[in-house]
Amino acid sequence: MTYPHIHKLVLVGLLMMGVFGGEVVAQTTSLPQRHVVKIQDFAFQPPQITVAPGDTVVWVNKDFVPHFVSLANGRWQSDVLEEDKTWELLVDETGSFHYVCIFHPEMAGEVTAHGHSALSLNQP
Repeated sequence: MTYPHIHKLVLVGLLMMGVFGGEVVAQTTSLPQRHVVKIQDFAFQPPQITVAPGDTVVWVNKDFVPHFVSLANGRWQSDVLEEDKTWELLVDETGSFHYVCIFHPEMAGEVTAHGHSALSLNQP
């Protein structure tokens, strides 16, 4: 193999590794995450979470009584969650969303989403 061919192979190898001109090219893509909120002792645990659009929030009822998760303005709501039942919400909008248990209004929580937005909150 001649010198020019080796030089090209080294350059291609460096580009493939993301190293060029002494800098490392970092490309990060965050994958969607699942965040769990336990409903336990008549409280949302944790009461506030921060997510990114594309993430899913899962509420799981660990109390012996049913709960019903609803956005404060009623825009989205779960089914009735009996003990050990779960409900999932795909977050695809940025902002802060306050929610409550309809059966126990003293129970409140907040989901804050930062990042790029698709426009709405949807159930999966």
